[in-house]
Amino acid sequence: MNPPAPQADPRRTTVVVVGVDAYQAGARWALDGPVSDALRFADWFLARGVPPERITALLSAPPERTGAAREAPYAVLDADRETVHRVLLRTVAAERSELLWVVWGGHGVVDAEGRRRLFYADATAEDPLNLDFDTLLTYYRAVPRHPRQIWLVDSCQLLHNPWRGRRQLPREDYGTPMPRTARDQAVLFAARPGEAATNLNGTGTGLFSREALAVLTGDGSIGTGWPPDPGALMDRLRERFTRLRAEGRASQTPTYLWSRTWDGDEGQLLSRGGPDPTSSLHPALPPERLSALTDALLGVPEFVEPQGREEILGLLRIGVRAAIPRHSRPRMDTISILRTCAHRPGALQELAEAVLLCAGGSPQAEAAHRLLTAEGGR
Repeated sequence: MNPPAPQADPRRTTVVVVGVDAYQAGARWALDGPVSDALRFADWFLARGVPPERITALLSAPPERTGAAREAPYAVLDADRETVHRVLLRTVAAERSELLWVVWGGHGVVDAEGRRRLFYADATAEDPLNLDFDTLLTYYRAVPRHPRQIWLVDSCQLLHNPWRGRRQLPREDYGTPMPRTARDQAVLFAARPGEAATNLNGTGTGLFSREALAVLTGDGSIGTGWPPDPGALMDRLRERFTRLRAEGRASQTPTYLWSRTWDGDEGQLLSRGGPDPTSSLHPALPPERLSALTDALLGVPEFVEPQGREEILGLLRIGVRAAIPRHSRPRMDTISILRTCAHRPGALQELAEAVLLCAGGSPQAEAAHRLLTAEGGR
């Protein structure tokens, strides 16, 4: 369980809010909500004492929706690739803060390697410019000037189908600096991999942003200090979305990643349970065992298919899933998944149960389950 965050000075907080309603891709990509949500978050930061000069809004919307932004006391810039890159990789990375807070709303997908991608405002169908969000998180885990970070992302995590677009997504490498000390990085996503994040058309908001702001602006529901505890925020969101799903008003499941290590090794999904008393690392799988398990998993059609594999991994603890180095080739990806799970107590058992569930108890899934659970999967 992550401990309560220590108090900080809102005057030493750096904030970036991103809202993308309009894309160069045209009307088919248009949204009505992220810009309004970004402005509401910015107003909330101002009300909590963050100085306007420490807030930057990166927005893209039709002219009729930018009136409030023109009157804003903080910097308002475009949300195109060049501007976002300059703000996050140059300006903000060079600043110092006690706390960095980034809020992003707009279109997003998960690629075939399981990496989250967020689209810039100047993305088109022919040139889908995007930010590799997982690479950006890795970059900021090594940035020494922002020791504590909170990221909120209201975007879909549906799997990108390269065959439909007849191309892979372009990808950037941000030249991640060598780590010095671990960052305390909390990331809240509107949905889990494979899910869409609902945009409430006609109301000018995303469902996740609406619920997050309702918790943040409630009457001391997660404490009056600064900053709000992101774990407590996730707890409240879990309760609200559980109720919304039961009422048939939501289908997405917000997820929470908490990292205090360079490689993002710690994290939890929707839960803040106590530490695992058996949390010491296990030895690596012997080569012959690793080979047998790899062959067994690749015999399960649902695991071989990229979207099916993402659904299976989405059932693992987010801290396990976030630690897996991903590969484009199925066999290499499977080996990486198994090696990562073997080093985390209980993860091979979780993988076995997830395969069995998603493959519907097929003979191939049963065989993989038996191998994964035999002697703890070793």
